[in-house]
Amino acid sequence: MSSSRIKLMGSITWMTETEESQTFHQEEDKSSPLVHGDDSTLFMGQKERRRSSDTKSQLGDYLNLQTNSAILKLIAKTGDSKVLFSDEVVKVNKRLKMQNRVLLITDTAIYNLNVGNFKVKRRIALQNLGSVSLSQLTDNFFAMCIPSEYDYLMVSNKKIEIVQVLMDAFKTLTGNALIVNFSNSFEYRIDEKSVREIRFTNVDGGVSTQVFAKKD
Repeated sequence: MSSSRIKLMGSITWMTETEESQTFHQEEDKSSPLVHGDDSTLFMGQKERRRSSDTKSQLGDYLNLQTNSAILKLIAKTGDSKVLFSDEVVKVNKRLKMQNRVLLITDTAIYNLNVGNFKVKRRIALQNLGSVSLSQLTDNFFAMCIPSEYDYLMVSNKKIEIVQVLMDAFKTLTGNALIVNFSNSFEYRIDEKSVREIRFTNVDGGVSTQVFAKKD
């Protein structure tokens, strides 16, 4: 988009893990050092991780929705048969407001649910997922690109597990590899006409994140 006009919409400073816990209700790990330049520890050889990430148990269905009869009845209506992942995440909406949501991934779809009553806000057919984008730094942001609709920008300290689940489920369903992009600057679409660019920069104490609006 070489002819685009760019406007700074806002910034989020992703500081220490203690502050992450306070702001986004995520796990605190004061003793976990950063990992730099070790391809055996970097996620897909690209994204920096804390060493505690290697020892975290990956449970998948953290909210036990596979045993929730209402959820099973709900997903059965559209042909989904298995819960692969469930957890509370933060969704960044088009006004850069942080919203607590439940991310549910099944064998055929991705769901955005309300916390508490599990009301469906959106269902995305897994086969319509175009790609996933992450930075190469230690922030917890990730974007899911849905070319036929609009994209999601979310925050989770389980972002690596989420991406792995999506990769495996997408491969099983479509036979193709899911595209995973790593860049400290990437775009995501908030509606049919509006594009945002998010930029990540290392600063003292963490990662600074800036979001820009882009218009033709």
